[in-house]
Amino acid sequence: MSFYPLVQLRRAASQHSFNRPVFSCSVHVTEGIAEILEQCEYLREINGSDIDGNSVNFNDYIDQEIELTFRTPRTNESQFYQNLNAFLDNFTFSYSEDVELPEFYLFDEDLYYSANSIESDDDDIFSRLKLLIRSVAKLENLAHYHDEKMGDSRTLVYLSGEHRTPIVLSVSISENLLSKDINFSLLNELTSAESELNMHYSDKLSVFYASLHEFLGGGYAPDEAFNKLIDSWGAFVALYQNNLSTYLSGFSFHKAKKEVAEAEIELSEKLTNLTSDIVFKLFSVPASVMALAAIMQKGQLDALVFVLLVIGVIVTILLMYGLLKSQKNKYESLEKAKDLVFSSIDGKEAEYPDELNTEITAMKSRLNKHFKSTGKWLGYYKVAIFSPLIALILFIIIA
Repeated sequence: MSFYPLVQLRRAASQHSFNRPVFSCSVHVTEGIAEILEQCEYLREINGSDIDGNSVNFNDYIDQEIELTFRTPRTNESQFYQNLNAFLDNFTFSYSEDVELPEFYLFDEDLYYSANSIESDDDDIFSRLKLLIRSVAKLENLAHYHDEKMGDSRTLVYLSGEHRTPIVLSVSISENLLSKDINFSLLNELTSAESELNMHYSDKLSVFYASLHEFLGGGYAPDEAFNKLIDSWGAFVALYQNNLSTYLSGFSFHKAKKEVAEAEIELSEKLTNLTSDIVFKLFSVPASVMALAAIMQKGQLDALVFVLLVIGVIVTILLMYGLLKSQKNKYESLEKAKDLVFSSIDGKEAEYPDELNTEITAMKSRLNKHFKSTGKWLGYYKVAIFSPLIALILFIIIA
């Protein structure tokens, strides 16, 4: 049963004292107080007389000042405590983030906590305590294992591949840790179900463990290490974010370098294929000119042969021109692809290290030269296509 009625009496009393587990108070009995007294358990004395478990009609004491003595419960954590430090000394982390705190009352601070939000006091200490409990549960999820040799205390052990000595945290709460608001969003980020789907999740965990070793690697005792981590959580998060940024920058550098190299290889390969395809097809041009020369050397041509010769030359030119036009379209498409690659890189020079910027500049230069060379050869091929017609005209004039 709740001991909230005792808290109400303490607040209504003209005098009160607590010497664990005995709670004494002097109170002027009203009808309201009488109703509260009817709900009270643990009553032992009224005006110095032991009630011996006898039932009491508190209405008989209305308008009287009476002295009451209670023996408060102390069999579990649902009890009266002299003050916050006494509560924390007896507090054990036997809770997970889903378990509610027990009912308790801090006598000196006059603070009462209950799962009943209507009765419970609204104080920052309680919200901070519950947040810290949830956060410790998340730290426990991130720990590699729990050291069972440390007795009843909750002890968390973190390993790192680069360090032989593990980081050991002996979880304990001090009044100082409850004196300020702490943002534990990093723990939410690392332990949420969605975070495990992130492509960098394992990298973030590695950086977290490495940052713990960097932050707490000064030979702290387990309880000192926990207090330093929580008390300086903001500084630890800043260190973690800096280490993660450094790691991801290196990852982005290698990724960007790989993308630049792949883009250059792909564009260069396509340009080479385009040029090779035209060259292969244009082998028919010199063959056509040579065949034309052989025919013309035989002397007089009748009209039918001449007409067939002209038609053959024109058809050959049209086919080769169509091929060249198709290759020209491919060339223009590749130019647009090149511009897209460059536009995705331009403007980010400040984000990239000098080594990558140097490589990007060299890639641009090589690709521009390759495209310029291919463009010139396309122009030369255009002239070469019409060489059979030019040769035919020259043969006719000479003949």
